[in-house]
Formats: sequence, structure tokens, C-alpha cells
Amino acid sequence: MENDDIEAVVQAAKNIRLKYRKGTLNPLSLLPESKAKLKAAIKDRIRLLSASYISLAGFVDDDNVLFAERNPTSKKTRRIYLKIIEDMETAQKELRCFLKKI
Repeated sequence: MENDDIEAVVQAAKNIRLKYRKGTLNPLSLLPESKAKLKAAIKDRIRLLSASYISLAGFVDDDNVLFAERNPTSKKTRRIYLKIIEDMETAQKELRCFLKKI
């Protein structure tokens, strides 16, 4: 499913107004799209957001980037890269814990 498709489904889902019902079941006819399409769009969005969250760990101070580019074999450069890897692993663990809760 492409990004435009995801956005269209998300926009349509925002306009869903479920009628007040005493029961907990909602008829499929109230959905703007098929249940399978909505589930796929939500999963795609979660994947995109998860990857984006993890990739944020790869962003470091400009000074550290310049230092690492100028001194690729130094111990400080090694520490910079190890910190990035550690941050990515932490983000993955956070996401796993978050996804278990939902």
C-alpha cells in the first residue's frame, strides 16, 4: 500500500462517527473501507513510524560528525558509533515494550 493510500484511509477513518450502541459490536457497514485495508494501512503506518523512531538514533551532534569524518580511526569516533548503536538498540527495546502493551 502506498503512502497516498495510507493517507486516504487515515483521513476517511477520522470521519467515522459510530452511532451510540448498547453492545460492543460494530457492523462492518459503518467502516469507510474494508477491514483488511484499514488493518493493512495501520500496520504500514506503525512500520513507518517505528523505522523513523529507530533511525533518529543515527543523528548526532554536528561537531561529532565533523570529528568522526576527520578522524575515522580514533577512539572517540569508535565511541560515537557505539553510542549510536546503543541508542538504536534502546529504541528497538522501547518499541517492543510499547507494542506489547497495545
